[in-house]
Amino acid sequence: MNKKIYIAVIVAFIAILCMAAMLRLPRLELRPVHGDEANQVMKTGVLFEKGEYKYDPHEHHGPTLYYFTLPVLWISGVSSFSESTITHYRIVTVLFGLFTLLLLWPMREALGSGAMLWAALLLAVSHVMTYYSRYYIQEMLLVCFTQAVFTTGWRLWHTPKIRWAILLGIALGLVHSTKETSAFIAFSLAGAIIATLVYTRLRDGYPIKKQFRTLKNNGILSYTAISCSAALLVSVVLFSSFFTHLRGPLDSLLTYTHYLTRAEGAGSIAVHDKPWYYYLSLLTYTYRQVGPRWSEALTLVLAGIGAIAALWPTASKHRSEDTTLKQALTFKRFLTFYSLLIVLIYSLIPYKTPWNLIVFYHAAALLAGIGASTLVQMGRWRIIQSIICLILLTGTAHMAHQNYQGNFIYPADARNPYVYAHPSTALHRLTTRIKDISAVSPSSTALHINVIRPDGDYWPLPWYLRQYSRVGWWHHIPKSPDAAIILAAPELYEILQERLGDEYLVEFHALRPGILLHTYIRRDLWDAFMQTRQ
Repeated sequence: MNKKIYIAVIVAFIAILCMAAMLRLPRLELRPVHGDEANQVMKTGVLFEKGEYKYDPHEHHGPTLYYFTLPVLWISGVSSFSESTITHYRIVTVLFGLFTLLLLWPMREALGSGAMLWAALLLAVSHVMTYYSRYYIQEMLLVCFTQAVFTTGWRLWHTPKIRWAILLGIALGLVHSTKETSAFIAFSLAGAIIATLVYTRLRDGYPIKKQFRTLKNNGILSYTAISCSAALLVSVVLFSSFFTHLRGPLDSLLTYTHYLTRAEGAGSIAVHDKPWYYYLSLLTYTYRQVGPRWSEALTLVLAGIGAIAALWPTASKHRSEDTTLKQALTFKRFLTFYSLLIVLIYSLIPYKTPWNLIVFYHAAALLAGIGASTLVQMGRWRIIQSIICLILLTGTAHMAHQNYQGNFIYPADARNPYVYAHPSTALHRLTTRIKDISAVSPSSTALHINVIRPDGDYWPLPWYLRQYSRVGWWHHIPKSPDAAIILAAPELYEILQERLGDEYLVEFHALRPGILLHTYIRRDLWDAFMQTRQ
């Protein structure tokens, strides 16, 4: 690559990173906090204020999200959990989303500079990738660390050195320490390696024994032991809470007995059971009666073209004697098999939530970059290549428009395909009402609040009520339910009305669409509040 082209690639890559940041950083507080986000935030709050973390094999997932949030809270100058805002937490996943793109740069030889730029662009403007970059859950970290595995794995294979072996091990350890679904990634990685070896044998007539001999001569097999050791160390350190909870690493393995049940769609989590094509249908086309029509089919189509280009390359690439080109072709085949395996696994498991799909969308976007570059190269004349680029850029511009709509116009609207069991903006009315009542109460933030829901489904209220020191969380009506404010399930209305009498004014609020709350406000406080409105 000559110097001018190299500079052009750098400039284009920086421009894509800036575009990705512009779509991810603004107004992180806009969308109401999801229940899963609130769950993770509360866990981080305990770690931040008390320095305590113990891996829970049943909920919350791995430790990376919580530990990587601490530097952000320290740098921001937040002195207590109650002072923090949701922006402090969502910025963490935004940064990992941007770092995912940055990690593409060391892979430009594996993908090709053009393919690397197209993949980066697709990831930058993707609605689903941006939406969950602005979501305080583990998925974006999982994608980032998976990308780190691809990057360091490629560098280790291309230029075998101990530092790449160590970095690969760290990346693998971080993948495992992020979420239990890392097992699917590990299986897909191993399966893709085996499939690539077999395919190379069948396609190129290159015996598997000879392939292993080549790897051994390059030192890759010995470096693998270093990578495994580094991965084990990272995993043990994080799951043991830096050796303060020694059962953590064992629980990180025992947890799969619980998650196997969840994956099978048993019990109360059956509400999350979806058909095998759920993820693909979300990406291909979604239209919910009114509002925008959503689609990221461009990425899927280009990924298919990229897979064909990897498995059945042109004769010149297939017969090339250049070592780097041969390694790059093999890596593209590995990426193809990985993508097929990971989408197959996620599709076959009944338990599905939309944020899970970004793990295989990320892999598909890398293949799509190869597909886009292949299409451009198919145009033999510059004018045809320019037309193809213009068509592809028009498609990515449409994706960017959807991105803006999904994140800033419909961020909590059920018409958005990635809004799932999400509180609507109506929740803000409830939290504002509680704030107004506390402002006229002598108790202020020591205001007594009882939350009563028999099913325990009160998330994300713990986040919104974090500043109040006297909040009771009840699965049944307590002997003395009286409080300044009572938030209760509608089915408890008659029982509470009988016990509370006329001492409370009752309002109706929504926790989430279809999940209502009766809000009981003590009349003396309500009267005081109404005085402020006169």
